[in-house]
Parts: sequence; C-alpha cells; structure tokens
Amino acid sequence: VVAGLLGVVSGRTVVQVAHDLHATTFTSLVAKAGLSHQLGSQGPFTLFAPSDAAFAKISSDVMTKLSHDKDLLAKVIKYHVAAGKQLMSSFSNDIEIGSWENGYKIRINRYHNGQVMTATGSNISSRDNLGSNGVVHLLDDVMFPLPENSILQYCASNQNLTQLTYSFVRANLQYDIQGGPFTVFAPIEAAFDALPTGFLNTEFLTLSASRNLLQYHYIRGTYYSAGLMDGDKIQTVQGTDVVIHKTNGAVMVENAKVLQADIKVTNGVVHLIDKVLLVTDHVSGESLPQSIG
Repeated sequence: VVAGLLGVVSGRTVVQVAHDLHATTFTSLVAKAGLSHQLGSQGPFTLFAPSDAAFAKISSDVMTKLSHDKDLLAKVIKYHVAAGKQLMSSFSNDIEIGSWENGYKIRINRYHNGQVMTATGSNISSRDNLGSNGVVHLLDDVMFPLPENSILQYCASNQNLTQLTYSFVRANLQYDIQGGPFTVFAPIEAAFDALPTGFLNTEFLTLSASRNLLQYHYIRGTYYSAGLMDGDKIQTVQGTDVVIHKTNGAVMVENAKVLQADIKVTNGVVHLIDKVLLVTDHVSGESLPQSIG
C-alpha cells in the first residue's frame, strides 16, 4: 500500500493529482462527462480514482458504451466521488459513504487490521493523496457495475440462482437475507442438480434443517475477494466456519470453487460457487478469529 504525504497539500486539484497517479483514463473520462470544472474548482471532494491498469481490465464493449452514453458515464464517474476530504483513517469497516451519484453508496472495508482496504470491492492501492480541494485514493479496479440490487433481488433476477432463491424462501430466510451486510456463497443451478436424488426434500422436511443448510452459505459482513487470504476461517451465520483456499489464482470455499467473485449488491457481496456447501463436509478444526477488521 502506498500512502500519500499526509499534511502536505499540493497546489494541484484532485483531478490533477489523479492524473499524476497514472489515472489518466479516469481524468479523460471526467472531462468527457463534463465534470472537470466542478471537480477542479469546487470541493472539498474525495476522489476514488481507478488507475489506468484498472480501466485496461474493462471490456472494450463497456468502454465503448461509456464513451457513447454520456448519462451512464456521468453516473459512473459520480459514483467515484464523495463529498468532503475523507482520509482512510476515518473509515471503520463496512461503513457506507454517500457518493456524488444520488442514492448510491460506496462501501469501505478494512481487512487484516487495515493492511488491505477496499472501496466497493476495489483494492485501494494508494491512499490519502492530498490535493488543493480534497483527497485522492487510487483504485486497482473500476467500481462498475454499480450496486443496484439487494442480495435477494440479485438472486431472484439471475436464472442460474433459481433454486437458491427458492431455497431461501423455503427456509423462511427471505427477510433475513434482506438485512446484512452479508457475504453470500451462492451455488449455481448445476450445483443443486448435482446433489443426490431426494436430498433437498429430506433437508427441507424441517425448518431447522433447511435453515441450517442455507445459513452455512452466508456470512455476516462484506468479504470481497481482495480481503480473503489463503487459510482464512470465517464463521457463517449457521455457526460453523468455512475455510478459504487460494492457489494459483483459483479461490475455493471449502470444496467449492468460486466461479464468479465480487458481485456488487447493496447489502453486501455475492460469490457464485459450483457446489452446495454441506456442514458435514467441513473438516473441523480450531476456529481462528475473523480476519476482517
């Protein structure tokens, strides 16, 4: 993590500071969205500026859409701006701060005693770079798409999560999962299809058994992949830990592979997995303290 020089305010605006930090794609899009004057002459602002390398990860289709849809572009840029000069030391874990885009909040997370910090899942690689009208935090990823739906809304809208959504309702957890924030390890349709014949019917004979199964798939707090390390043990809502394994870029939760990580939702994060997690498959061991914080 690279930290800016606290207390040393440059004569350069936050947009110019972002440019100096090699966030030139971002600053050019700020100009394209017609926001350079406001961000250069008003404030104070907190700018979450994705690096040029962050924009290089974005598909060409998305970049083309942003270039041609000025309203969408302005919405995305504004989501990377917050009012006031907000330093990283002022953020507690899982706090939400209002963005410049009305109705959308940026979720800040602190992992491993603050060694890793994220903004809506994007690792903050350079913190507290002060400018004449605010502060810039450099991001490793663009915060896109914006979090539009809750966990349950996202699951219900995804045809590959139909059985998971139905299972939440059968277990009478549809209201609980609307709270949070939570991290959900969401088994896709094929994961449910791979279960032994009659397994779910047996599990759902009682409410307690069904809740036991479903609550083993989500965790209190928001755990983006940037904050997960190999060997982390995290307690589920059910009470039993899940163990994270990270090798050669692949992420496993117990014996399930993460197929798609870091799906942004308004009340946490969703990770798609290829197996249904079973408490009986968990290898018991001494529980470690939660790594978040």
